[in-house]
Amino acid sequence: MKVGKDYKVEADSLNVTLLGRRIAKKTQAEYWVAIGYFSRFGNALKALVDLKVKETELKEFETVCQKQDELYKLIDGLKISKKGAKSEQ
Repeated sequence: MKVGKDYKVEADSLNVTLLGRRIAKKTQAEYWVAIGYFSRFGNALKALVDLKVKETELKEFETVCQKQDELYKLIDGLKISKKGAKSEQ
């Protein structure tokens, strides 16, 4: 499942893997690298939230924490099934 243009989540029988898109400098070929391995889909999404927050240069700590909490609540509200993610609302 792609998450935006630069990330995707894949799963096998043991792990949920968060992957990041990279571009080779010499050939400009696209490839994917593992960023982390997780036991649950929701944990992979939360790790992506953490990663994106760390990449930003937001200066107001309180604003960053509020946004992060908001995204965590959204992720926790997803009902994950074999057919896809659905909101519990």
